[in-house]
Amino acid sequence: MKKLKLLAFPFAGASSMYYYKWKKHISDQIDFVPVKLAGRGARPRDPLYNTFDEAIEDVYKQIDSIIDDGPYAFFGHSMGSMLAFELSHKLREQQRHDPAMIFVSGRWAPHIQRPDLVNPSTPDEQLKERLLELGGTSPELFENPLLADAFIPILRADFYAMESYVYDSSREPLSTAIDAMTGVKDWDVNKRDFAEWGKHTTGEFSIHKFMGGHFYINDSFDTVIQHINRTLLSSVHEARA
Repeated sequence: MKKLKLLAFPFAGASSMYYYKWKKHISDQIDFVPVKLAGRGARPRDPLYNTFDEAIEDVYKQIDSIIDDGPYAFFGHSMGSMLAFELSHKLREQQRHDPAMIFVSGRWAPHIQRPDLVNPSTPDEQLKERLLELGGTSPELFENPLLADAFIPILRADFYAMESYVYDSSREPLSTAIDAMTGVKDWDVNKRDFAEWGKHTTGEFSIHKFMGGHFYINDSFDTVIQHINRTLLSSVHEARA
């Protein structure tokens, strides 16, 4: 049986490079695949997304052949959770086999309508302050004008794309297991709204809490990796039994 592939979707403003550190720690029984978004990282020449639908279409083309020949799972943090969720629906619509599991992290359930974590039209200085408050961006980045000038347009584009997202309530829930992960001090994600992820699957649903804020995936890195490894390897062993 082929290795289970874990596809990881970046959060707003990030690239696949964020997950390179994870490669050393994800179990060697899992094939770890950071997904490359347009306009950053390994794809700097590709245009940034104007809408969320554009992002879904682009990423679907990228992962189409990756998931064709064996079991796979998705992990997404914040915006990445929405990519993982909507791609799971698109794959079902295309009559492809479902992911074995979806890890959604740091994001309220998709049917909840509320302002996003960052207003993309915010002036640069307030935007920087908000990002530092969320905790996922190094202060050193903003001390380098070249890096800041490259990063801010990517972040704005991602949040403008997220503003275009429209939840389709006509669809049936997924049947894939959803593992919802959150930081205990992530005050930006209402815990009741987060628990609503359970409405989006007829399969198993679980919530796991970690020390830290919105970027608990940095604060509790070792614990997060251990949880993902343990959960996926248990799933693989059950499938083989």
